[in-house]
Amino acid sequence: MPDVRNAMVTEIRHFNRFYTSLIGLLDETLMQSTYTLTEARVLFELGHRAGVGAANPSGEAGFLAQAFHLDLGPAASSIAGELRLDPAYVTRILRKFAAMGLTELRADPGDRRRRILSLSARGNSELATLQSAADRDLTRLTAGLADNEAAELADALKRVMCLLGDGGK
Repeated sequence: MPDVRNAMVTEIRHFNRFYTSLIGLLDETLMQSTYTLTEARVLFELGHRAGVGAANPSGEAGFLAQAFHLDLGPAASSIAGELRLDPAYVTRILRKFAAMGLTELRADPGDRRRRILSLSARGNSELATLQSAADRDLTRLTAGLADNEAAELADALKRVMCLLGDGGK
C-alpha cells in the first residue's frame, strides 16, 4: 500500500477513535437510553420506512409464528441488508421490540395476504425521544462553532459521504 494510503488509513482510524469517544458510542447504551446503538438504528430504520414486509403463513403455523414473533424473517433480512448486519441478530432485536410493544404487524392494504411490520405508537414515541436526545447532544457538541465553522463542518461531512459513499465511486 502506498504511503499516502497508509497515512489515510491511519487518519481514518484516528478519527474513528476520536469521534466514537466524543459522542460516547462505546457506552453500553445510546444517549442514556435502554437501547444499544444497533437497536436504535433498527428502530430508526423501522420508523423511516413505509413498512417492511413480514411473512404471513396461514393456519396453525401462522398462528404460532405470530404468537412467538417468528414471522419477522423478511423484515429482518431487509433491514439487515441495509445496515450490513446479521439477519439473525436483527430478528432478535425485532422480537425484543415486539415484546416491548414497539412494533406491530398489520395487513398490507395493497395485498391483504401480506403483512407489514412497522412501529407502534409506543415505538414512534421511543424513536422521537431518541431523535430528540441525539439532536440535543449534537447541538450541544457544535454550540461553540461560529456559523462559518458550522457550515464548513457540514460541507466536510457531505464531502466524506460523497467520497466514501455511492457519490465517490
